Amino acid sequence: MIPTAVGLVLAGGGARGLAHLGVARALAARGIEIDFVGGTSIGAVMAALLASGRPLEDAITIARKAFSINPTGDFNPFPLLSLIRGLRLRRVASTAIEALLGGPADVEDLWKNFYCVASDCSQTREQVVSQGSLLRAVLASAAIPGVLPPVLMNGDLLCDGGTFNNFPVDVMRARRGVGKVIGVDLSSRKPRKHELEDLPSTWALLRDKLRPRKKRPRKKRHYRLTSLVAYLLNVTVLYSASRQHQSRQLTDLHFNPPLDRVGMLQWSRFDDIVVQGQAHAVQRLDALDDKSLQAYRPGNLPSAADLPGPQL
Repeated sequence: MIPTAVGLVLAGGGARGLAHLGVARALAARGIEIDFVGGTSIGAVMAALLASGRPLEDAITIARKAFSINPTGDFNPFPLLSLIRGLRLRRVASTAIEALLGGPADVEDLWKNFYCVASDCSQTREQVVSQGSLLRAVLASAAIPGVLPPVLMNGDLLCDGGTFNNFPVDVMRARRGVGKVIGVDLSSRKPRKHELEDLPSTWALLRDKLRPRKKRPRKKRHYRLTSLVAYLLNVTVLYSASRQHQSRQLTDLHFNPPLDRVGMLQWSRFDDIVVQGQAHAVQRLDALDDKSLQAYRPGNLPSAADLPGPQL
């Protein structure tokens, strides 16, 4: 049997992952239907939205309403386990799931085939979650170590899947029936350089943040260092980044939206980030001819002339 299903893989990357919705919108406009959806961290959350079976614009509206609350804004006054309590993220995810599916749901209740990747801290391994509570699955996949609390699942402690596999294309490739894999990668195209010889002290950073921009001396240089939460998020995916080239090679159609000016915690820029993702996808799709795009559309069975081996 010739595999003809189309799989969509969504990478993790904080608020930058809102661009996944824009890419999905561009794909839908070209008549490309997705059969399997998988992702890590925010990619898992977006994958659940797309796998719900709701019309895409309805799913985007639900996501916009859910993310009107900053999901990473509830800092923990006593960070014994995590810097962020995670109650807001749980509320965002549960609100979206209930709006999409009518109440608490399992992965099996989704309309499309779905998986997400988490990291099993108890057994030090990558964990692919494709059944059980949908809320627990996406929260586990997004639980950045040190930033968000881990999730208990079947007695194991699970955290952000980006530690092992932030762009889980290989998992999609192994799915039975998948013939084409589309990947949305959120890795930065331009490594950011800091023109500093030494890190400033805590007090210097605090003064820099508290001083209004207009009152800074003309020669005063804003440090523009990443926040602690964003720093931990970046460190989490370092190993996954080393696998990036391999993951890209496993995709048939690869997207990498240029989101260099989008921070990983800029949730308030929902519509702007979605539009950036859509604009990149439209440009990428415009570069392909119609024959190439046809392979991702329904009824894309190859003709006998396209099959390998001797022809009759």
